[in-house]
Amino acid sequence: FSNARRIFEIDDYIIDPPKKNDHVRNWPADTAQKLSQAIGLCDRLVVSTEPLADALSHMHQDIRVVPNMLAASLWAGLTSERQTSIKPRVGWAGGTSHRGDLELMLDVVKCLADEVDWVFFGMCPDILRPYVKEFHRGVPLAQYPQKLASLNLDLALAPLEQNLFNDCKSNLRLLEYGVCGFPVICTDTRAYAGYLPCTRVRENSTEQWLEAIRMHLSDPQASYRQGDALREVVLRDYLLTPRHLQHWANAWLAD
Repeated sequence: FSNARRIFEIDDYIIDPPKKNDHVRNWPADTAQKLSQAIGLCDRLVVSTEPLADALSHMHQDIRVVPNMLAASLWAGLTSERQTSIKPRVGWAGGTSHRGDLELMLDVVKCLADEVDWVFFGMCPDILRPYVKEFHRGVPLAQYPQKLASLNLDLALAPLEQNLFNDCKSNLRLLEYGVCGFPVICTDTRAYAGYLPCTRVRENSTEQWLEAIRMHLSDPQASYRQGDALREVVLRDYLLTPRHLQHWANAWLAD
């Protein structure tokens, strides 16, 4: 009933979520069919990553990739402190769909429980709770950036299970950590590939995660310099400035 261009946007590979994603129980069994139908009714598909474009390439011929970015009104000007406690503050922040990702870290969290103060924000699986110094529950979205910065993390972790769903995700976790100036260790997945200055763990083994964390803890100043470098890149390339907004507009409007 309208001549307006119809755009379908998506930034998760919802066809095949990880089994430990707590939202899976609410997923319709025919998600793939419904998604294909909906995308087929639109003139263009806009996604947030190249892997997601590849995974959905059979559903549409006109797919544009627009990277996720941070709203300057919420994320610019955040400040965070370092070395605010005797032990390094090491932690994770995010939504409630990451149980599988966080359970990867059980032995790491247990092993370092006496060496660091573990800080979790938004989600903390029950099996990790006995070893965690602080758990902060989720807050309204508008308060999230300020709350994240206030955690004063000396080191932030971004583990991901290695599967297609996570390969298709964006690097949003790195952007959020980075704009706060947190040094970051992440799983070496397609989601976190690229030039953002982070320490990447090739395999999700306890040994590799411990080695990476202890490397950062052994030289705090080098770690903080990496955090500063990450913040600089995020502020330069991943805030929604007029230039980046034009890139988004082009994905919706350009032929």
